Amino acid sequence: MIHKKSFWRALVGAFLMTTALTASAQTDYSAFGVLDFSYGRFEASGADRQNRFNSNSMTASFVGVNVKHGLDDGWTPGITLETFVRFQDFKTGRRDSDPALSRNAFVSLGSNYGTLRIGRLQTSLFDATTRFNALGNSVAFSPAVRHVFASGNLEGVQGDFYWNRALGYSSPNFEGVTVNAMVAQAPSDQHGNLFSTNLVVSQGLFAAAVSVQRVQTNDGFSEATKELTFQGGATYNFGYVRLFGQYTQVNDQGLDVRSKVASAGLALPMGPGTLQAQAAFSTVIGPAVDRKHMSFSTAYVYAYDSVTDFYLVGMDDRVRGQTRGLSLATGARRRF
Repeated sequence: MIHKKSFWRALVGAFLMTTALTASAQTDYSAFGVLDFSYGRFEASGADRQNRFNSNSMTASFVGVNVKHGLDDGWTPGITLETFVRFQDFKTGRRDSDPALSRNAFVSLGSNYGTLRIGRLQTSLFDATTRFNALGNSVAFSPAVRHVFASGNLEGVQGDFYWNRALGYSSPNFEGVTVNAMVAQAPSDQHGNLFSTNLVVSQGLFAAAVSVQRVQTNDGFSEATKELTFQGGATYNFGYVRLFGQYTQVNDQGLDVRSKVASAGLALPMGPGTLQAQAAFSTVIGPAVDRKHMSFSTAYVYAYDSVTDFYLVGMDDRVRGQTRGLSLATGARRRF
């Protein structure tokens, strides 16, 4: 088993050793992130209502740094370190159990043959889910993200959408077609492995992706996790409106449940801003499970300038047999 501190020392050491191999190179530095801050009412179906400040209503707030070192023949080693930020309690991470570098944290090596990354990586499935729905990576309000990643193990996928001790590869862009693949070890207190891959096609106004994810873990006490997920997503920009659609199917052999998530949405320019709407409908079937879940969200986003948005967003969340959840928030988002 790899000790966490030793693992990160090895990553940083590998980057430093690679950059020291040549003097005829150029190093680029950048700092970046998204600051999203809102206030509103947050209520998932079956849960209590909360009136509070929030840091991920439209985009999860985070800050990061990236260093790249350009070598001869197109080889580019680099290191990327990012962490989520919670303004409501002035802490980092999405939750207290997150590591210090809670978002992407990896060393990379780019070339004409593609890009390799090693460290803590965002999964290909999460990337595709956020790309092919109108509300992007809004964990709080995107129905697609909520159903696939934030509605419990019975409905969506198990585990986090960031994997530690992961190795990822992204192919070069072959006339609009790219392939991404990831493998990772199970969490340090478990045995097993994780795998994620997708094929992405982007041709002008049209884009689509097919993703597959497999999670196999066993902690030696509870039922082993054996889960296979398939997803297809697409988007087309008609000019006056952009449409989104995706379908996700999860087969969890460990829990003996099968879930299907269908989601569709649109982004429509309206007045000085853009109206965004997304719906998702899930069914979960198993020997002791028969769950139906529907969510619908709308948002109006006004681009104040090229980096600052103001927004109003709401969600209607309903699970059969549970109380209805209604959420509403208004806030601002700034990219840098």
